[in-house]
Amino acid sequence: MATLRMSKDQFEAWRSLYRADTLLFAHLDNNLRSVAKMTYFEHEVLRAIADAGGRLRMAPLAEALMISRSGATRLVGKLEDKDGWVVRTTSPQDRRATWAELTDAGREALRTAEPVVDAVVATFFADHTPADELRRTSKILDRLADANPNDDGFDCGL
Repeated sequence: MATLRMSKDQFEAWRSLYRADTLLFAHLDNNLRSVAKMTYFEHEVLRAIADAGGRLRMAPLAEALMISRSGATRLVGKLEDKDGWVVRTTSPQDRRATWAELTDAGREALRTAEPVVDAVVATFFADHTPADELRRTSKILDRLADANPNDDGFDCGL
């Protein structure tokens, strides 16, 4: 990897992204803990499973969350043991594959959490940015994510 010195504009953009992400994450995590009794990471697990129709294999779950398979297994195990929000199942057709499934309690927990996430994202992010700038921001951030694939399976911290 070539080492290049950042320009002032690059550094300022990076710091702004880091600062905004850190503050938004803290607001999300604190509000979810207070209102929904879950962390932001736990919410992301529930949301990913729900987005997949309520049932998702562990490997695609880890990929969606940008974490290792062992990290996904630990998170699902916590949600299974602590709260009963998720259960792990296997398929008779392929006993090697483990699935994470939302329980009724998990669906209810997600229903409790979603208005919190919506309110925090609106209050601390979206309400301060016009729609055209949000669309541009999405394109820029998607371009950055696409330029930095998680091919080597590094753990993004969930």
